[in-house]
Amino acid sequence: MPLSTPDFWEFPLPESRTCLLTDDGSSTTNKLAQMLTERGWQVVVLSFPPNIIADRQPLPQGVNRIMLNDSSEEQLQQQLAIISDTYGSIGSFIHLHPVSQQLQTDRVSYPKSEKSILKYVFLLAKHLKQSLNSAAQTGRSSFLTVARLDGEFGLGARIDFSALSGGLFGLTKTLNLEWEQVFCRAIDLSPELNAEAMAHCILSEMHDPNSLILEVGYNLQGRVTLACKTAAVA
Repeated sequence: MPLSTPDFWEFPLPESRTCLLTDDGSSTTNKLAQMLTERGWQVVVLSFPPNIIADRQPLPQGVNRIMLNDSSEEQLQQQLAIISDTYGSIGSFIHLHPVSQQLQTDRVSYPKSEKSILKYVFLLAKHLKQSLNSAAQTGRSSFLTVARLDGEFGLGARIDFSALSGGLFGLTKTLNLEWEQVFCRAIDLSPELNAEAMAHCILSEMHDPNSLILEVGYNLQGRVTLACKTAAVA
């Protein structure tokens, strides 16, 4: 179902102004970090181990990077503690899921690296629960996940993609039910969009005053969401 461009709410930032942004290895991370910094967020970029995402783009001035050295939950907890001690409690989280580089045309592919990333996001949700819910008491606190399917939730039948990142939508919608005061939204961006367009889409969704929409897609034709309708059964 097509959607109009969302209204842009200049919401008050929470006292915990640290925004944790995962690094997808592309220039989208750089563009989004810059836009968030300009809007008053203190952005910290969390980079996955090199065996999961090897590429790293330069970050804007004032944006700090935290590296994960391995895929253990203990390492993740240690780095989150460092972020909180150094930069303050985390008030917003945005996960940028990379475009899969291991797509297969003859069979369904489940890349090990992408499984690891998905596991990390579930663990991040677990360990950010207290911080994000506390931040929501003093401003808008957000949990956003960004998949790179086709901008139509995998229903467009035009672009090949890995289905694993579709798990982000279930996680985000579940957290929306459990975390009543945290703004949760799952976003599907078509890989056809450039980095600057993607960053603008994410920022627009982050500032959308309408909290009733849980999942949004963007492609070259515009903004969409899913809608249920009755259909005759043959």
